[in-house]
Amino acid sequence: MSRTPNRHPALLALVAVAAFSACAKPPAEAIAAAEAAQQSALAADAQDYAPEALHAVTEAKAALDAEIAAQGEKMAMTRSYKQAETLAASYKTAAEEAATAAASAKERARDDATRLITEGRASLDEVRGMLASAPRGKGSRADLAALAADLDAAGSGLTEAEGALTSEMYLDARTKASAAAALIAQVKTAVEQARAARGGR
Repeated sequence: MSRTPNRHPALLALVAVAAFSACAKPPAEAIAAAEAAQQSALAADAQDYAPEALHAVTEAKAALDAEIAAQGEKMAMTRSYKQAETLAASYKTAAEEAATAAASAKERARDDATRLITEGRASLDEVRGMLASAPRGKGSRADLAALAADLDAAGSGLTEAEGALTSEMYLDARTKASAAAALIAQVKTAVEQARAARGGR
């Protein structure tokens, strides 16, 4: 009878430690939600359209992984994953922000590419007309032929940009359309200078 009361405190302590240890586990649900958000960001092409935001996701995940690893090195009864829960939430938020940023940037790139292609086609027609009526004289034929070749290259660039736009490769489409527009502008300037040199004819 005298030994029974002395055993209860030790037994209760063991039960408490076991219960605490059982609860001290990584926040699996929060981590899974964060990883799903990261996959959504990748599906939104964040690596292309929001690389800085995606880098923040990588850093947030690294911080979470480091915290979980640090807790795993501790004795079971001293582990705590409260900070891991906070970091998992930050990881998820960063991933959601990356997905949003990517979607916005993708839409802007699409709109920019569409505008540049439309404007490029109009400019190409305009400058072709200018080139056709450009003054011709001794020594100018080679220059005009070179300018015409530049316009052909610009036209090909716009065609490639249209293909990229159709394939939803908006960054590539914008880059190609921008390069074509720059080339068309150069030819236009050259034609205008030739006209000015011949008295505006």
